Amino acid sequence: DLVAGRQLLHLSRYYSRKESLELFPTLAKEGNGRSLSGTVVYYDGQMNDSRLNVGLACTAALAGAAVLNHAEVVSLLKDDAGQRIIGARIRNNLTGQEFDTYAKVIVNATGPFCDGLRKMADKNAQEMIAPSSGVHITLPDYYSPKGMGLIVPKTKDGRVVFMLPWMGRTIAGTTDSSTSITYLPEPHEDEIQFILDAISDYLNVKVRRADVLSAWSGIRPLAVDPTAKNTESISRDHIVCEDYPGLVTITGGKWTTYRSMAEDAVNAAIKSG
Repeated sequence: DLVAGRQLLHLSRYYSRKESLELFPTLAKEGNGRSLSGTVVYYDGQMNDSRLNVGLACTAALAGAAVLNHAEVVSLLKDDAGQRIIGARIRNNLTGQEFDTYAKVIVNATGPFCDGLRKMADKNAQEMIAPSSGVHITLPDYYSPKGMGLIVPKTKDGRVVFMLPWMGRTIAGTTDSSTSITYLPEPHEDEIQFILDAISDYLNVKVRRADVLSAWSGIRPLAVDPTAKNTESISRDHIVCEDYPGLVTITGGKWTTYRSMAEDAVNAAIKSG
């Protein structure tokens, strides 16, 4: 409530054990050495990430930006001295046609693929990304009764587990493990089972594999921390750098801070150009 300030949706409050079970009837009373004493209910907002992303691109186009999809950077262009990036060669992946485009500064905001672009400028560039797999599953709506979600901020192995109402269904997650970078990441069966076991641990019903309506995986572009033992302990903060003149890279971060990230990237591009 204190962090939200004037943007507060609704005051959070504490509910007793009895009240908690009335609000969330499938909540386990006991389990694994735990005993339910009460819960805290707070209010939060939701957004559709894919639609917001498209909306941002459309807004940029309305403001005069040239927006391309189905387009791929195949190489970066350097000046005659080979000292600065001045553009990129683009391939239209629908037609195979390639063309060159030029700019004072290139902003590399390609998520988990940012190291690939950096290595087009310098093949010896040290990797900045520690890719992390995040899997979510969709369950029937009765797993989020009365529009209530459930979040466990720290499970027995230190992870975060949640179930949230979403468009007439329930989204549950998540995993956080090292992965390889692919264009179409897929959830693995052991990751799905991990989520089922984790949420079942806090419910008085067993969440079955047959209850899973869909599952998907995404890759978090976590910025490398040489002291981190695993991806769970890596900070979700973002990094902006220009390790090759004319190429500004921004990576890490999350949707919550995307507006601030964009401002930092633009400021770095202005400084570079």
